[in-house]
Amino acid sequence: MENKPFKIAPYPTHLGIEIMERGEGFARLRLPYRKELTNPVGKLHGGAIASVADTAMAVAIGSFVRIPGGHSTVKLEIKYKAPVMDGEVIVEAKVTRRKGRLFLAEAVITNGSGQVVATAAGTFMITHPDAKPR
Repeated sequence: MENKPFKIAPYPTHLGIEIMERGEGFARLRLPYRKELTNPVGKLHGGAIASVADTAMAVAIGSFVRIPGGHSTVKLEIKYKAPVMDGEVIVEAKVTRRKGRLFLAEAVITNGSGQVVATAAGTFMITHPDAKPR
């Protein structure tokens, strides 16, 4: 387990997202529950969950692009299944397809007990002119 904070990305660092593991086309990230990230009734905000899912998919795609900031989210879809009231969320993301300058990815978001609390899918585009994905 890496448990590394982001060095060059201020937003994930601000949220407290940590990289647990990454490989070719894969990433596992962690977001600890914090009161600052909740809605008025104490549930982890849906936007925080969407952010960690988006970030995890971007990290997975980054294993192919290899230029920091060389790709951007074009489309993000998330389906919430259960609230998160404490603990943490773990996101496992994988690249599912590549077509030219576009990548498709999926993510499964679980709570600390392993219950699926959301799923996400995203489309990402290579935006850096020098990025040549392998």
